[in-house]
Amino acid sequence: MRNKMDVKILKRFTFLYRRNFEIFLLIFTMSIACILLTHHVRSAIKNVRYDRQLRGESITVSMDKRQIRNDRLKSMLHCFDRPLQMEQLQYGHYWLLKNLIRGRRSIYMGCTESITYTTNGDYTFLDNIEMVVTRWMGPVSLALFAPGYDFNATMDSIQYARHCLPESGLIRDYVTFHIYFPNDHMPPERVPLTEEEALEWPYDCQLAEAPYENVDRSNMYKTKKNLTYPINVGRNIARRAANTHFIFACDIELYPSRGLIEQFLDMAYDNVTLVAPSREGKAMRVFVLPVFELKKDAAIPDSKKELVPMLRAKKAIPFHYYVCKSCHVVPQQEHWVNATFSDKLSVFTVGKRHKKYVYWEPFYISDNHEPLFDERVTWEGQSNKRIQNYAMCLLDYEYHILHPAFLVHSPGIKKYNPKSERQQYVGPMNKFIAQKIKPEYAVLYGTNKECRV
Repeated sequence: MRNKMDVKILKRFTFLYRRNFEIFLLIFTMSIACILLTHHVRSAIKNVRYDRQLRGESITVSMDKRQIRNDRLKSMLHCFDRPLQMEQLQYGHYWLLKNLIRGRRSIYMGCTESITYTTNGDYTFLDNIEMVVTRWMGPVSLALFAPGYDFNATMDSIQYARHCLPESGLIRDYVTFHIYFPNDHMPPERVPLTEEEALEWPYDCQLAEAPYENVDRSNMYKTKKNLTYPINVGRNIARRAANTHFIFACDIELYPSRGLIEQFLDMAYDNVTLVAPSREGKAMRVFVLPVFELKKDAAIPDSKKELVPMLRAKKAIPFHYYVCKSCHVVPQQEHWVNATFSDKLSVFTVGKRHKKYVYWEPFYISDNHEPLFDERVTWEGQSNKRIQNYAMCLLDYEYHILHPAFLVHSPGIKKYNPKSERQQYVGPMNKFIAQKIKPEYAVLYGTNKECRV
């Protein structure tokens, strides 16, 4: 009898032991799974990927790598983060609504987190903003000239671009709008006093066409009042409003190759002294992109791999080839075209604005420390970029040509037009530059027989 009870107790013990062991094993397995899952989730969060399409290929940069890069660049470049603030200012004889409508992501953009594309125009140029922002994928500082009743059309156009286009979300994220107008050509009604008021400006996405498309320029206030376009005022407003260390002062009709921001910041991270020459007592420098223009029906190339066949087929040519070829051809341009493609951005060659390049008007990325654009020079009078590069020549700036990044102008080949209305302004402006601006620059920057306006 006792033996039977012992056997029964043993079986019961064995059963409980096995059950407890199974429970323990289950709990242990679940714990290991939870630990692995937690580690995986943390790794996934830590390494969130920022994917961007580049010719169907994907450039990915992990969040932690970006933060390391940003922190190192910020430390080496001694820059500070500063949020964008809306301000109503007097700017010379203009009223300026600075940061009237801010890009949502641009407001708190870190100083080394991105590069600001600074540009200008009037509302009729807003047909370019969607293309610019989708290729740039970073902050855009846009100054718009809006005298008189052009102000209302400008606000209509801004709101249409921000709400009614396929990529309006990106425009709301990245584009910061500034509006300026002469104090003797005020808008007919009260302008928005705050950003909140500006954001409430009505818009209609059901319009047959955007407010900035097919505009009869003869009916614009600017034209009716025979006002010249103060292009360099707009350029400087956009530059001064940028909250990133690096800027790209560009014309709104010029579209960059894709992925440029990440490529440039990676290059800067790998060689900080290259982009901060003052730390080593080296020459001041900017970073130039070759520029091309396209036939009217040509597709816009995303990369150099797409650009080169277009150049071979004459669907793309150097910028202003038939207007001022020497103004935009970079040193060793043919070698640049023939150079092997690379996903990594690098300096291809270095040049100065001397000899055959004395009339060079390059577009470049900079640290925003180069001379401002002379605001007395108008778009109609031409030489509006050339005079700034003359000052940079006097200061002995180096121009570092980048590869494989580039710019293309919105499709259409420009030809010289001797009957252009602008010609009436060119002679007087050239005289003003020679008699007034050049002597001033000699006092400010010195002289150099190698430099020309």
